[in-house]
Amino acid sequence: MSNNEHQQTEISSDKKEHLNQAKMRAVVLEAFEGFETLRVNEVNVPQPGPGQLLVRVHAAGVNPVDIVVALGMLQQMIPLDLPSVVGGEIAGVVAAVGEGESDWQVGDEIHALLGIAGAFADYALVPAAAAVRKPADMNFAEAAALPTAAATAAAALDRGEVGNGTRVVIHAAAGGVGSITVQLAKARGAHVTALASTGNLDFVTALGADVVVDRTTGADTEIRDADVVIDAYGPSAQERSWMMLRPGGVLVSLVAEPSAEKAAARGVRAYRIFGNRDRSTLETVDGFYEAGKLKPRIMQRFPLEQAVDALKLVATGQAQGKIVLDLQA
Repeated sequence: MSNNEHQQTEISSDKKEHLNQAKMRAVVLEAFEGFETLRVNEVNVPQPGPGQLLVRVHAAGVNPVDIVVALGMLQQMIPLDLPSVVGGEIAGVVAAVGEGESDWQVGDEIHALLGIAGAFADYALVPAAAAVRKPADMNFAEAAALPTAAATAAAALDRGEVGNGTRVVIHAAAGGVGSITVQLAKARGAHVTALASTGNLDFVTALGADVVVDRTTGADTEIRDADVVIDAYGPSAQERSWMMLRPGGVLVSLVAEPSAEKAAARGVRAYRIFGNRDRSTLETVDGFYEAGKLKPRIMQRFPLEQAVDALKLVATGQAQGKIVLDLQA
């Protein structure tokens, strides 16, 4: 071992010893009583095991699923032990590396999808296999805004087999997932019709949609012959989606299980999808970012202590792009 390598090992050991004794801020869920009851607590900094990274969190994305988790609505699907740290996506800097992990070093800048817990804290444990190197020109807020949206948008477009020339309609196109879905569909060469409320039309137009429709005017009821409709809005939008599809078309819902009976009656296919958590998905979307074809839009940043306020804004369904917690604020 060289002197430099020996010195780095000693420094790393010192840092680990310090972290063993350290405390951190964390937004903790102690009961499934809704996000309004969340509090910022002081807890121990977790320690990385084999195959894990300890990441100093610079920013964390805030998503509707965080509200669902706080209500305990995912317990049958993805059981979560309490107390637990809220949040599922982060961007930050590697602070410590678990034993046997050689692909990452302290100081590497990463972003990652954690799942449904662990993000709203000063430090987070990240499976090394889930970490993706942050593009150098992407800031931490943008990097934190991307993992969940990228995973969900890519899964929806894959399910609909969206590619060059596909005619795709996207509900809730101004939201955190919808805004990425519009850009990713365009990057794949699709023709995009984006639905949004009156106040979001300019925002969605700037995303690159070919056609932008004000959903509040009823004009969306005139849309026909779409190859794919992606619903990130809810049951009312899903009900209007059937008539938009051509025979043999595909309805992809991100929020509610479509009716198999209605799909059969219309001669279309319908699916409920969840995000694709494969690291390669985020790497691909990062490539579109670096090529200038996609950019996360950040509506507002909140400090960690205002996580409940951030979730309240998400709960309104009126956010343009993503809401992010800035842990360096």
